[in-house]
Amino acid sequence: MALVIGIIITDPIWVLFSTIALLVLGLAEAWWRWGATGIEYRRILSSRTLSCGDTLECVIEVTNRKLLPMPWLDTSDDWPAALMPATARHQTSRANWWQRSRDIPMDGGPEVSTEPAIEGTVRIPHVTDREILQQRLTLAPFERVRRRFLIACGRRGAYGFGPVAFRWRDAFGLSARDADLDVRDDLVVYPRVVPVIAPAPLTRQVLGDRVRRQSLFADPSRLAGVREYIPGDSLRRVHWGASARSGTLQVRRDEPTGGRRLWVIVDVETAPEDRWWAAGDTDAQETVVMVAASLATWAMNAGVAVGISANGRSAGSSGDMSIPCGTHPRHQTRILDGLARLRPWPSRLLREAMVLASPLWPTDATVILVTCMPSEAKREALARACCRGQSAFIVNCAVGVPKPNSRRELLETEPEPGPITPPAAQFSSIRSVRAWNLDQPEVSWDVRDCVRID
Repeated sequence: MALVIGIIITDPIWVLFSTIALLVLGLAEAWWRWGATGIEYRRILSSRTLSCGDTLECVIEVTNRKLLPMPWLDTSDDWPAALMPATARHQTSRANWWQRSRDIPMDGGPEVSTEPAIEGTVRIPHVTDREILQQRLTLAPFERVRRRFLIACGRRGAYGFGPVAFRWRDAFGLSARDADLDVRDDLVVYPRVVPVIAPAPLTRQVLGDRVRRQSLFADPSRLAGVREYIPGDSLRRVHWGASARSGTLQVRRDEPTGGRRLWVIVDVETAPEDRWWAAGDTDAQETVVMVAASLATWAMNAGVAVGISANGRSAGSSGDMSIPCGTHPRHQTRILDGLARLRPWPSRLLREAMVLASPLWPTDATVILVTCMPSEAKREALARACCRGQSAFIVNCAVGVPKPNSRRELLETEPEPGPITPPAAQFSSIRSVRAWNLDQPEVSWDVRDCVRID
């Protein structure tokens, strides 16, 4: 209307201001309608699986694939609080011919900040077990911004990144609009595995006098799994049920008659039995998981079939964690993945979990209970759960010993079990792990140099 009036009265000032107002409103409407169009957000992880103590490189890439520039773009990325980026590197590229890079300082304090992030910085407010990675960007047409983060994976677990929330404004600050982008990535951090160096007496007790990589015979009464049919296999070994489900011929794979089997029980209780459900010492739980992973890896490297169970649930599962015995090269990865996803609180009492899991224990297996809260009740429950032919051990992972000065420490033996309440301590400061034979508690082994922690 003002433009029409200016044309009618032939006033150039009216015409000029009316034209500018129309341009501003038109551009603001364009940013409102098409601001999110052509915006791409990517996370590029150097690996999807890492071990505790490794460093993850994460590259966040934001691209504007349209002619309309983005003068004010805020991104909020949902991150796990346990993965704290230490450094970031900013790299901007435009049309693959102009590049510039500079270091970006990071602010990751524990307080929650409501102030807008300063351009060129990243603020990570701490909220429970999740954090919001906020960035404020200015993108030219067809510009791509990359920021690199080095993340120290100090805790095992299954972590999820995402989703992402956007907020953009027009260049005049007249309006703002929000949008969500379902960009998710997963990362699994395996528990720390330390060397297990056992003397000959303990090795014979756990692994046997001699371990065969392959057995001469197989036990048809114990099914270890199925595999695809190979020409020459007997039709009597075809597993018709598995073949019908998969659509291809599947052949039975029976367990060998010889060889040793090891079953590891992970006890995630860190409180007395009258408060077994309560959240306890997280560092003590991490110690238990680390020792269990080390024992399983040590035995599998020696050719022993290893199974594992726990009185806790894995992330994304409704039942207690239980993995049957196996010797396949991928079985070790399966065990480490299960331990990485194990939740840090018990789902039931240990004695109840052992009663439910005991039918899965092979009859000739060596059963090892890994716990940081040993007691006479747990020893008796393990003795009742074991059947004839099974030998049992208890590994006490009570922590609280000061960090040793030397890089190599001893794993000593404790002759009698007793209730131990582990004080809070960093699980990386373990000095000793004590074990005793369940069948003969009065007999102790000098299990020196059994676990070396660097």
